Amino acid sequence: MRLPFFFLALLFSFLVAFAQPKGVKGAYPSVASVVTYKDGLLKADGTAVFVSGNGDIIASRNLFAGADSAVVIDNNGKPHTVRNIVGVDNMFDCVKVRVAPYKKMKSITPSATKVSVGDELYMLTYGVMKNVMVEPFKVLAVDSAYSLPYYTLDHPVPERCMAYPLLNAAGELVALMQPSSASDTVNSYAVGSLLSQTLVSTAKNYGKGFYSGMNIRTAMPDVQADALSCMYMQTMIGDSISWIATIDDYISAYPESYEGYQSRAEYVAIYYRDMLQAEKEWEKALALAENKAEAYFGKGKVLNTIVQSGDTLSHSMLTFENALAQVDKAISISNSSLYVSYKADMLYGRQRYADAAVCYESLFDTDMRSADLFAKASQCNVLMENNGRAIELLDSAVLFFNNGSKEQAPYILTRAVVKSAAKRYREAVVDMNRYETMVGGVLSADFYYMREQAELNCKMYQQALNDIETAMDLAPDNLLYYLEKGMLCYRVKLTDEGIRTMEKVRELAPGIADVHYLLGRLYMQKGNIAEARSALEAAVGLGHEDARVQLESLK
Repeated sequence: MRLPFFFLALLFSFLVAFAQPKGVKGAYPSVASVVTYKDGLLKADGTAVFVSGNGDIIASRNLFAGADSAVVIDNNGKPHTVRNIVGVDNMFDCVKVRVAPYKKMKSITPSATKVSVGDELYMLTYGVMKNVMVEPFKVLAVDSAYSLPYYTLDHPVPERCMAYPLLNAAGELVALMQPSSASDTVNSYAVGSLLSQTLVSTAKNYGKGFYSGMNIRTAMPDVQADALSCMYMQTMIGDSISWIATIDDYISAYPESYEGYQSRAEYVAIYYRDMLQAEKEWEKALALAENKAEAYFGKGKVLNTIVQSGDTLSHSMLTFENALAQVDKAISISNSSLYVSYKADMLYGRQRYADAAVCYESLFDTDMRSADLFAKASQCNVLMENNGRAIELLDSAVLFFNNGSKEQAPYILTRAVVKSAAKRYREAVVDMNRYETMVGGVLSADFYYMREQAELNCKMYQQALNDIETAMDLAPDNLLYYLEKGMLCYRVKLTDEGIRTMEKVRELAPGIADVHYLLGRLYMQKGNIAEARSALEAAVGLGHEDARVQLESLK
């Protein structure tokens, strides 16, 4: 039978009016109400509790499912906008959310105080000022769930009481309510309040932007190093909208950290080319940064990135010289090998090879000493046509590794190319042979063609012929290799083989003048004047001037 309304009111007033421990009354100001909204419409409301002085509140996860905004109303009836979701526990249906800290904020720190069978706990339900409702429960059993104490209580509560605070007689927050299922009309349950310590934001869950089913942004991690990782991660995997939202979150959480302003400067410079605003943000970053060198270096990298993109018209500060000046400022403060290496790469990209080589070589006795560093310095010398020095540097790169190891292979091949350019062909062939042995198996057609060129120049004709034929087998559609074989055959007087090769090429590419010219020269070498004349006339018809001279010689 349904009880009359006045009787329910009387029962309720009993719950409020029973003799409450003094400690419980002292916790009233920490109790709050949460109201959630979706698309501007009221979604749900329920009781919550402040658990820290930084604005963290524990409430039921169900209140926030599908919500896109929420307000916390404190014990004085004042509303506070929920800024972020800090953490969620789906097993116990609890959520920790955060509002901006405010004066006179009251909170209860979750307690690890032991609760025993027979103890009395007190559930608090929100009410303005002193009108907090208190309901007592007896503890019937103490168990454990996921390393947390789990309590069986002596009577049930409705589902809306999920995560309501439970205090002991001393006013300590020891548990969070876990309503029974609809089929359990005898008991309710509670989980230890230290659950709240597990509700934290990490780089992993922040990177998702939102918790599943919740449309309120996730809070920045409380550990600054993790928060910084979140911000930098978004520059790599996020879109521009999520990136700036992350930057704003970071600055809000850590307003004294220069990295946030540095990142905001990067954002407005790259996406909006608003260099005036970017400069203001960089000034804030430099003012806050303990490591001024790092701040200058970050600015230089951003400016260089924009300059490299080709957009130097947006603002007068977008010049290579200005970007380099920022990096130089960083180096003047801290001669970091990282800064010097980046400067060297900048100079190399601007074809200032001599300056780049000086920077690279200045790092040989630093923590950046490596085979790649020697290879970079070598390439600068190659581009300055200083092949002797380039080879010496590649010798050092090769010596970084155990003799015969595969790590040596790319540097040995590069050295072979430079030796060929320096006309040290036999040494080049030796290096290419070493490379082939190290790598093993069949290599590319380009490799065999390159080695054939070196072998040809040091009169290793049989080896050259073998390599050009291998290249032809690997790339049968590349006419260059057929022409190369034809010229090699002409040079070593393998006339019939050369003719067979070039006749095949003529069938495949009758419109190439060099093919007819070379075929004509081979027929001349063989003494077949009629065929030679025919081939040379075809070459002349295709505009080959040397063929005209040879044709005249046959008259």
